[in-house]
Amino acid sequence: MLERVKLERVDILALIPHQGASCLLDTCSFWSDTTLRAHTAVHLHPDNPLRHAGQLGVLVGAEMAMQAAALHGALTGQTMARTGGYLAALRDLQAQCDRLDCAEYGLLQIDVLREQVDSAGMVYGFSVHSQPGDLLLQGRGTVMFQRAVAGAGRAE
Repeated sequence: MLERVKLERVDILALIPHQGASCLLDTCSFWSDTTLRAHTAVHLHPDNPLRHAGQLGVLVGAEMAMQAAALHGALTGQTMARTGGYLAALRDLQAQCDRLDCAEYGLLQIDVLREQVDSAGMVYGFSVHSQPGDLLLQGRGTVMFQRAVAGAGRAE
């Protein structure tokens, strides 16, 4: 079932571990059991912490997408917060630009599609589009869950 409740940044911050300037998502316009669409303008902020030499590389779009995947997991009950999770792999990356910090891109649209989930982790396909609709980046990301170590009180 498609949810139509728009989430603002404050809602997103309550659901994912990325906080402050490290959170790269501004809003979420919808989600379903397998998909989520988010939007952001943080790529245009001159103080974006992921800028290097004054530029924001296109691969930051993969970080945006994986944050959207974390948000999707939290919204659908497959949250990585239960055990913690980490990005294990990016695959099939196709970049159509060199950098994201171009004003003509406007508000970025990030779409994620959960392709697989099990007790070990999740795989998401993703795409990042400019406001005019141009594809900027697409690929797949694998998130692995951390497992609690019995009796140790920490994750391995």
